[in-house]
Amino acid sequence: MDTARAFRDALGCYPTGVALVTVLADDGARALTINSFASVSLEPPLVLWSLDRASLRYGQFADAPRFAINVLGSDQEALALACARDDDLERAGGRWSAGQTGVPLVEGAIARFECSLDAVHDAGDHIIIVGRVSAFDQPRKGPALVFHRSVFAAAN
Repeated sequence: MDTARAFRDALGCYPTGVALVTVLADDGARALTINSFASVSLEPPLVLWSLDRASLRYGQFADAPRFAINVLGSDQEALALACARDDDLERAGGRWSAGQTGVPLVEGAIARFECSLDAVHDAGDHIIIVGRVSAFDQPRKGPALVFHRSVFAAAN
């Protein structure tokens, strides 16, 4: 039995939200689809997400001093899939505007968090990135995009 695959399948029993982490690179907005986003603290406002050390996008995201977490709505599955394949947000079909700190904020997201890098922790084959939230908004209502047992769904 493939223990890693079985472990991953067991983790898939827990539904998670789907978000895009965005950073501003010299050549434009970059995005990475994640489902490892969580709140850490209300005071100060802290959030976390994890990044695979083997990711081809590791350097762009692990070293970013500022980033945004964009919580996707249930109608943004195509964008989530596109950004999983291509880190160029515009080429993946995403539209964005600059937030208060200059980071790309995805249009159509149901919640957006502008963050500065607070801490990075080693965690096996991933790193855990902690962000200090400097601004946030909920630009529209609607169900969130979730991922459960390798399938996208809407959460109301």
